[in-house]
Formats: sequence, structure tokens, C-alpha cells
Amino acid sequence: MPRIRLFRTSSFRLALLYAGLLTASVLVLFGVTYWFATNYATQDEDNEIGVEFASLQDEAQLSGQARLPAIIDNHLRLRKDVQAIYLLQDSAGRKIIGNVPAMSPVIGSATLRLRVDDRPRQVRARGYNLANGNYLLVGQDTRTLRDMKALIVRAFGVGLVATLLLALLGGVIVSTTMLKRIDAVSRTARGIVAGDMSQRVPVRGTDDEFDELAASVNAMLNRIEDLMRSMRQVSNDVAHDLRTPLTRLRQRLEHARRRAQTTEELHEALGHSIAQVDSILETFGALLRIAQIEAGGRASEKSAINVSKLLAAIVDDFAPAAEDQGQTLVAEIDKGLSITGDPELLTQMVVNLVDNAIRHSPPGARICIEAKAVGDSLELAVVDNGPGIPSRERENVLRPFYRLEASRTTEGSGLGLSLVAAIAKRHDAKLSLGDNSPGLRVAVLFPAAA
Repeated sequence: MPRIRLFRTSSFRLALLYAGLLTASVLVLFGVTYWFATNYATQDEDNEIGVEFASLQDEAQLSGQARLPAIIDNHLRLRKDVQAIYLLQDSAGRKIIGNVPAMSPVIGSATLRLRVDDRPRQVRARGYNLANGNYLLVGQDTRTLRDMKALIVRAFGVGLVATLLLALLGGVIVSTTMLKRIDAVSRTARGIVAGDMSQRVPVRGTDDEFDELAASVNAMLNRIEDLMRSMRQVSNDVAHDLRTPLTRLRQRLEHARRRAQTTEELHEALGHSIAQVDSILETFGALLRIAQIEAGGRASEKSAINVSKLLAAIVDDFAPAAEDQGQTLVAEIDKGLSITGDPELLTQMVVNLVDNAIRHSPPGARICIEAKAVGDSLELAVVDNGPGIPSRERENVLRPFYRLEASRTTEGSGLGLSLVAAIAKRHDAKLSLGDNSPGLRVAVLFPAAA
């Protein structure tokens, strides 16, 4: 079964395609090489035959044409190693001398099948009509040419087989490697489907496309795990923190149904119940807003924001509320500050920070909104000299519904800082909670490209 699966992989099919292309290339190269080599060898044999005929003619001119048979007989003895072919016959077609039988004259170059020394052979020869009417055939056995052709065929045959074997071997190796990497992804996916969110695709450190894919998938799984963990935490917190107000609401309504004697008492009970329902709805609204921000939904299109102007307006709006609590709200804002972001979310973030500071600071506290350029970045901070947050609790207060023991009696859902953290993350900003000695300093550092 694994072997059949291997042969069905796209990488193995691709290897077969490349093997086919290589085979076609080898065959084309073979054809071109065979054609050029045989043509060159044939031309070389024709040139040798021409040189031999010229040598015979030169010797005959020096010694006389009557000595041509003796000259041919001498050449027959000297050129046995190359299996030379000679035939001299008269105008009547009778053989005078040679190592092949008399034949019908063939003029020019030709490949012939003749009996040489009583054995059939394939020869390359050229026929000449001499001035005295005789016919002369000069040639040589084509064994060398045949051997060369056979060598070329064997060489390319071996090369073709080796090419196919290497291509198939490469296909098996590549397919096996890819199957292992793909199986690793499949095992990870099956583990996650089974509920093990800690599973991750292994990264080999080769920096190839599989490592890039594994890194992307792992980043996605990390994000999913964070969202799942956050969802479980929020679900637990919702169940824990909303159980008490819902129980109180039911008890209040039950008490009103049983004990209310007058219309005024009933209206008072209903008024308290409506206020409690509004508080619960506000909590659910904040939860929904956090979820939408973290999921990337319901956000205005990013635009250039005049931070200095936006913060000044918030100071003007909240200064009376701070005065009502006996507090002072001031601003230390540099002029001309701007970032690119979602103006609605940025306003909500600052409003939540200021509202938290007013709500949790005692009378006489000083609350300050700061904004300044830090290099190419922009730092926005809300600072107070209230009770502050212990350093060990600063990470916890960013979780939904988490509230310090000292804040349990203070109105609120415990979602303010969670919403601030979600908005900061949406803008790729860094949120930090620090000590103001005394009090709390909440700073948000926006990157240059925010």
C-alpha cells in the first residue's frame, strides 16, 4: 500500500515526466550524433579510397599502364590489415586481378555486398572507367564503420538505461522525502483534530519551502491555540463572574414578586433589576467588542489621526468627571503628534484608561494624559498617583474579568484593560504597565508605521 501511494505522488509523476523528457533528449542527441558520426566516417572512407586510387594511378604512370595489375597485386598484400578491395577487369567484363569476382561496373561511390575471399562482406567502394577501357573498383571493408556504429548505439543505450534508472531512483527518493514531510503535517493535523493543541509541524532547519510552510502552519496553530485558550478562559470567566449578578437579579425579582405591596416598591425593584440587566448587557457588549477586535472585524478604515487633538478633546470631556471625584485631570501632550490607525478604537482605548484611573484613584489624585515622540515611534500614557497595581498582578489584569481584591467592590466588569490590550495589539503597539511610585503608569508605544 505505501508503495502504491508512492507511485501516485505528484513528485513521482513529475520525476517520470522529467525522465520522459530526458529520454527524448538522449534519443535526439543519439540521432544527431549517429548521423554526423556515420556521415563523417563514410566521407573519411571515401577520401581514403580516393587517395588509394590516386596512388595506383601515380604508380601506373611511372611504371606504365601495363604494370597496373602487378601494382594492384602488391597493394593487396600491403593493405590486408584494412581489408582493402580491388577489382580490375577488361572491357568485356573479364576479371584481370582482384580479390572479388567480376561484376557489372558501378561508377562512383557505393556501398556494396560482395564476396571477398569467398566470404560475403559489406564494402565501401568506388568504380572508375580507365582510359584503356578497363574497369577498376577500389574499396575497403566497412567493418570499422560498423564497429563505430555499434559502439555509438551501445554507448547511448547504456546512457539511456542509466538515465531512466537514475530518474526513477531520484523520483523515489524525492517522493519518499516529500511523503515524510507531508506525513508529518498530516500527523500534526490528526493530533490537533484529536484535541492535542500542542502538536506542531517539525522544522528541519533546512530553510527550504517545507520549512517555510511548517513555520507558517505553526504560527497559525499558535494563534489558534491562543484563541482557544482565550475562549476557554473567557467562557470560564463569564460563567464565574456573571453567575453572581444573574443570581442576584433573580432573587431581587423573586423578592419583588412575593413581597412588593405597593406600586412604588414594585417600580423600585424593577428599576434596580433594569440597572443590573444593563450592567450585564454592558459586560456582554465589551466581550463582543474584544472578540471582534481580536478577530479583525468591525474596525474603521485606518487613517491619519491627529493624536494631539484627539487627546486634548478627551481631557476636556473627562475633566468635569474627575473634578466630581475630587481629582485633577491634566495633559502633557506634545503638539503635532500623529499616527495611522483606527480613530474609533484609539479613542475607546484612551477613554477606558482614563475611566479606569478615575474609578480606581482616591479623591485628591492627579491623573495625567501624556503623549510624546520617542524616536520614530509615539508613546501615549495615562498616569495616576492612586493605589497602583502590584507588579505580580500586572499581567493578570489584562485578562478578561480579572479584578484585584481591592477592586471587587468598585463598579466595573474587569474588561477595561482587556479591551485596551486588544486595541493595542490591533495597532501592533506595545502595552506596558509600570510603577509611578505611587500609582500606575499605563503606556502604549505605537510603531513608526502604525
